[in-house]
Amino acid sequence: MLPLLKPIVAILMFLIVLFFISTILSITTSQPIWLRTAVALAGALLAGWSAWKVATGEKVSVGLAVLSGALMLGGLCFIIGFLGPMVLAKDTSQGPLIGLFIAAPLGVITGAMGGYIYASKHNERA
Repeated sequence: MLPLLKPIVAILMFLIVLFFISTILSITTSQPIWLRTAVALAGALLAGWSAWKVATGEKVSVGLAVLSGALMLGGLCFIIGFLGPMVLAKDTSQGPLIGLFIAAPLGVITGAMGGYIYASKHNERA
């Protein structure tokens, strides 16, 4: 991978997961904002670090690959499903619910399975 793309991919994954976790926590919980921010930052740092490791071709453990794959793909699907209907059909009030109830759970499940498959194939070759 090009050296310039590694930090870009890691930063994008950090920002996507940060938005995903902070939005989900602000919608679904009434925890203090400092706790929601700390949890969102921890998850985003994990996803960014994992994206950096994958981009550099380092070996990734199965647990880390499952967790980060679920966060990354779940966050990406959430953003597409949450913000997409707002951009495409501005008059629908329930459009963001697609991202919350359909796209994010499917993305998390698919990302976890993809992370497991990636780590098991990558660790098998090493």
